[in-house]
Amino acid sequence: MDKSIDKSNLNKTLQDFPQQFTDALRFTKEIRTLGEFDEVLVCGMGGSALPADILATYLTAAGEKLPIRICRDYTLPSTANNQTLVLASSYSGNTEETLSAFAQARKRGLQVVGFSKGGELLDLCRANNYPCVVYPDLGPDFQPRYASGYAFAAMASVLAHTGLIKEERLLEIAALPDFLARYQLAKQGEEAAKQVKGSIPLVYSSEKYLTSLARIIKIKFNESSKTQSFFNAFPELNHNEMIGFTNLLSRYTALIFFDPAEHPQTLKRMRITADLLRQKGVNLLNFELQGESTLQKIFYGLYLGDWIAYYLALLNGVDPTPVAMVEELKAKLK
Repeated sequence: MDKSIDKSNLNKTLQDFPQQFTDALRFTKEIRTLGEFDEVLVCGMGGSALPADILATYLTAAGEKLPIRICRDYTLPSTANNQTLVLASSYSGNTEETLSAFAQARKRGLQVVGFSKGGELLDLCRANNYPCVVYPDLGPDFQPRYASGYAFAAMASVLAHTGLIKEERLLEIAALPDFLARYQLAKQGEEAAKQVKGSIPLVYSSEKYLTSLARIIKIKFNESSKTQSFFNAFPELNHNEMIGFTNLLSRYTALIFFDPAEHPQTLKRMRITADLLRQKGVNLLNFELQGESTLQKIFYGLYLGDWIAYYLALLNGVDPTPVAMVEELKAKLK
């Protein structure tokens, strides 16, 4: 495995990832907004929107009643009103879809909080007296998909300081670095990547973890490993997707991330499906999500997924950091 391929030293970025939670809680201590809000709308794309998926899953599992919607588009939903707190998330500060939604929120007089390392979004927040969380600038090679710890913790911090969720949530987030340090996830990821190599990764979880875990890990395979990857959830995939393996057209590895606290029938479906897929020639990897809470289980799975995707990139002989096709598209759009 040639680690010299990792020209931007993503390995160090991953090693440092757990520290993002405590750093973000520190640099958002004074950021809050005023107003009465009954929902949160996060506007963002790609890696700048993924933390909102995690946040929504976490807060629901924790018993918080605050609805969180996500806008991945140029157009702000027509239902957003003055009881909607808009979180405009763009790590670069120059994401055109997010800036478009921001402009519409400002025109409607909605309260906005920005999340960015700089760029036009930060300038607009300052010009319009909106609070803005400013992430550390980690250099031109740093990719937003690896800032999920910053964004997740920062969003939760602003919501807690604004009185929309309980302050105790921040204590749970602050404990994540120590929790993740208990496990040798880099080593596990390296071993798993060897088993995935040469196949298309399929990331499966339960419906509970679909967008906050399965989808994000799938995206890491796309962007870091530079390979096709797909995701789905139990029990829905038993009613359609599994039938597609009747005639195998390629090599696949199904990575099943399961929570032992799932509904017993869901766990039974996972076991039976794994056997059926194995009989059809699909390689199977099972990962039990560790932790006492949904929050811990999500980030255990995500951090493990990061390491699998990283080592798969090295095995594929590609630098895991750049996203050349995305940059080419942006250039052509301009």
